[in-house]
Amino acid sequence: MKTLKHLCYTSHGEVMFRNVDDMNYAFNSLCSALYKTDSICLAEAFISTHHHGCYLTSLPRELMHIHRTSYTKYFNNKYGRTGSLGEKGFFMQEIDGLRHQVSAITYVLKNPVHHGISATPFAYPYCSANAFFRKDLGKDFSPRLLTSEQIRMSLPRRAEFDPSWKMGTEGVFLRESVLETAMVESLYSTPQAFNYMLSRKSGEDWVKEQDMDSVSCPPVTLENIESPLFTGGSGKEDSLFHMLQNERSRFNRSVMTDLRLCGIVDMELASGKAPRTVYQLSNEEKICLANEIHRRFHCGKEQIRRCLAMNG
Repeated sequence: MKTLKHLCYTSHGEVMFRNVDDMNYAFNSLCSALYKTDSICLAEAFISTHHHGCYLTSLPRELMHIHRTSYTKYFNNKYGRTGSLGEKGFFMQEIDGLRHQVSAITYVLKNPVHHGISATPFAYPYCSANAFFRKDLGKDFSPRLLTSEQIRMSLPRRAEFDPSWKMGTEGVFLRESVLETAMVESLYSTPQAFNYMLSRKSGEDWVKEQDMDSVSCPPVTLENIESPLFTGGSGKEDSLFHMLQNERSRFNRSVMTDLRLCGIVDMELASGKAPRTVYQLSNEEKICLANEIHRRFHCGKEQIRRCLAMNG
């Protein structure tokens, strides 16, 4: 029997998704895992060091295993790396009740806001916020699509997918094609309610409203949905206080994101006389590069360490 679950996996020691291609491959591998396990995705968000998703599934462990195994093989092959990627296992939280479901989906979609990497969920391209109420929100455009044969050529040889899914010319499945958008839209009821929830600030009212569901599940809060980050040895930039501050404060457009920093590092390493990745650098070389990054960009130590995989 399928039940709705919030699933999350993390990587505190190193960045898992270093650029656009990584993000796209990760979503495609998730799609294949959904198809193989007959699971349904209601919402998802890929951040550089973790992934959140709300899934209707009877096979959560298989879903995560297939997805992560496929992506890890891709990542290790691309960057000359070996071993597992990210912390072992994953966080799982069962979600029941209308208000609990809406809260969980909302928190997943607001993840990039909580981590200070976008001003709104709609501005972040690696989550499913823009897949819902597309016509009502003025996003009902027709992207250029690949043919079914071109899709197969864009995916690994053994990839499985729903033939009804559509893929854009950039080689990634359209989120509105894969996700169960009609189900999510019925939960929010109206585009106005959807917009309101995605801009609403966290608070005790969320908990009180969920109590009206009369279910055994605890209320969904920012604290418990982000608990894998708090328990994994993460620092102040992933603290609850910092996330709430990001939600309430004016967005800092000059912030150095992990993707931007990884892009700078990877481009410079690839353009050298002997192209390498961060995983092919010695500890001494990483320390020198870390000092150079700090001098040039004034990034924090935690961000530098994970973007250089200094804990990996």
